[in-house]
Amino acid sequence: MHAEASLTIAMRMPILLKGALGDSHGQREAAKAVIEKVSAVVESSFAASQAATAFWWELALNPPGQFDMAAAVVRVADSTLEPFAKRTRANAARLGGYRR
Repeated sequence: MHAEASLTIAMRMPILLKGALGDSHGQREAAKAVIEKVSAVVESSFAASQAATAFWWELALNPPGQFDMAAAVVRVADSTLEPFAKRTRANAARLGGYRR
């Protein structure tokens, strides 16, 4: 994810710089970037809420010795980060000119 995030930032910077200087393509790219970030945050908050609810239900319904706390916390973190990773991969593919 880090390599794709770096690629996305590197590919987007010249476009955003042109947008700051009045280019309409750059301004559309800036608006698209903001919309993508906001939608990833909303998606992530829903995923985190769902994963946290599942965590608490699993904690409540399983006997104390049979619950793997570390694995449950990792599942919550993974589900929270997945929307950002998905968007980052899509942006890197779109800006880099290749599709998966």
